[in-house]
Amino acid sequence: MLAFSSKWKEAILGGTKDVTLRKWPTARVKVGTVYDVAVMGYPPTKFAKVLVTGLRRIKLGEIDDSIAKRDGAASASEVKGYWKKQGFGPDKEMWLVEFKLQG
Repeated sequence: MLAFSSKWKEAILGGTKDVTLRKWPTARVKVGTVYDVAVMGYPPTKFAKVLVTGLRRIKLGEIDDSIAKRDGAASASEVKGYWKKQGFGPDKEMWLVEFKLQG
């Protein structure tokens, strides 16, 4: 399952958000696999299924406006600002997960 805050639900359903950045120590999804997507909470509220189409490590400093927009942000500086508040420097690696809404 991929969990998101509720603010991303409509963007995912509308197809404007098709990537997510995760600070996992190891990959928790596999390319070619379909996963439930849910709003975080207890219990999580499932609202869609997505096919993971890409998975790679990326450094915070490598995020550009194109990736940021696919992630639902206005710019790379917005994404970088969020992650800097989480303690990430420009060389910190995270997972870039690309996905496609199913059915």
